[in-house]
Amino acid sequence: MSDTWKNLEGQKDEIVGKVKEVFGKATDDAETQAKGIAQQVEGEAKQAVASGRGHVDEIRENYKDRADSAVEDVKRQVAETRESVHTSADENLKEAIDEGKQLKEEAARKAEELRQNAIAEGEEQREKAREKSTKAYEEADEIEARVNQSIDEAAESRQESEKEDNNTL
Repeated sequence: MSDTWKNLEGQKDEIVGKVKEVFGKATDDAETQAKGIAQQVEGEAKQAVASGRGHVDEIRENYKDRADSAVEDVKRQVAETRESVHTSADENLKEAIDEGKQLKEEAARKAEELRQNAIAEGEEQREKAREKSTKAYEEADEIEARVNQSIDEAAESRQESEKEDNNTL
């Protein structure tokens, strides 16, 4: 393979590597970003070998610094994300506790309302029972009065019958 072809291949690797690095940085994908930097180093090395510059170590050092910087960026992003997740979890927990307290209070209010309704219904049922009992006593008194009247009438009728029997004898 000619030096020109190696140089073009190196330029291609450098460009593709740069695209991967930028894409990785934009999408917070540290692995793609690191692969892009490595591909750029490889492309620069191919170009250096092809052009005979021999600056491979210098190029590698340059991209090593960039790779180290990218790693630090990723570490910082991970730390920020972790902190954000902890904060969100704490907020969600507080919201859940508050909601639980509200539901408990609502349940207590509803239970008290049901208790009061039961008491009111019990009093209403007691009053209805009293009214029925009073009515039953009144009806029993009326029946007793009618029975007593019937007994009195029967007794009178018997006495009259006995008188008539005694008169006929």
